[in-house]
Amino acid sequence: MKNWMKFGLSALCAMTIASTAAANESRTLCVYDPSGANGDAFATMKDYQVAASQWGIDFQLKPYTNEKTASDDFKAKKCDAVFLTGVRARSFSKAASTLEALGALPSYELLGDAISLLAQPKAAKMMKNGDYETAMIMPMGAVYLMVRDRAWSSIEDIAGKRITTIDFDQAAIYMVKLVGASMVSADISTFSGIFNNGAADICYSPTTAFKPLELEKGVKAKGGIVRYPIAQLTGQILIQSDKFPEDFGQKSRQYGSDNYKKILQLSTKSDASIDKKYWIDIDDAARAKYDQLFLDVRVHLRDNEKIYDKSALSLMRRLRCSKDKNRPECAQKLE
Repeated sequence: MKNWMKFGLSALCAMTIASTAAANESRTLCVYDPSGANGDAFATMKDYQVAASQWGIDFQLKPYTNEKTASDDFKAKKCDAVFLTGVRARSFSKAASTLEALGALPSYELLGDAISLLAQPKAAKMMKNGDYETAMIMPMGAVYLMVRDRAWSSIEDIAGKRITTIDFDQAAIYMVKLVGASMVSADISTFSGIFNNGAADICYSPTTAFKPLELEKGVKAKGGIVRYPIAQLTGQILIQSDKFPEDFGQKSRQYGSDNYKKILQLSTKSDASIDKKYWIDIDDAARAKYDQLFLDVRVHLRDNEKIYDKSALSLMRRLRCSKDKNRPECAQKLE
């Protein structure tokens, strides 16, 4: 009798699982990863694929090594969802992409706090823009200035230098002009070659690219990495919201927040793996000048170019001031 009961329960569980799987809807998730299906971002999306199956969606993952193509295919509705960097996702979601605003989140802790707040149900409206919805935000590494000469660590030193600049990133283009540097047009696939062969004096990148893209060839013996993040690179999943269950985006954003520390390990391990000889530490006075520059850039791009989202900037200012009330901006309240 007991064996029959066990058999019956097993059969019932199997039927339930099969029924759930059958009820799931199939959707396409186009994934940008410079290394294609062998990359870290694609591997993270495989974990996400498993989680999404519990929310009623079976994702078919499609790798892209060209981010613009992935973005264009999503816009053309050839993809039901897409994974892009925050800067490329800006045209779909201003609020979420504002997390990459220059100097807005100078630590991984603050980035985690921001992602957690945006994962709350009361922030859902900020994550929607017409038919588009930001379904997940994940860390992809703090962005650092990498220079060919260690003496170029301050804002004053950057003036007159050639900087590889992502040609569709309006924020970076404006900053380069503001500090009096020269822009060397590049994209994610070309900036390392330009820097490494000496056609640019400075580039900016997370440390995750340092070894794979052999950026030590550009830094060489005299150069280094300025140990003060100018921004946080994020990866973002965007969905065509009408093709998903109403609560899918909320569950997905919560998944991203819950797994923040796990996903972050790739970046923290990469930062820790950089040889100490490459790091360039700056003093408090230099940090203050960077902070003021970044604030000026953010306010200009919010008010004049309409690139940054006002509410997202305000949220991040509150987070920064909650950690350090002595920051000059806390009294200014310009954001």
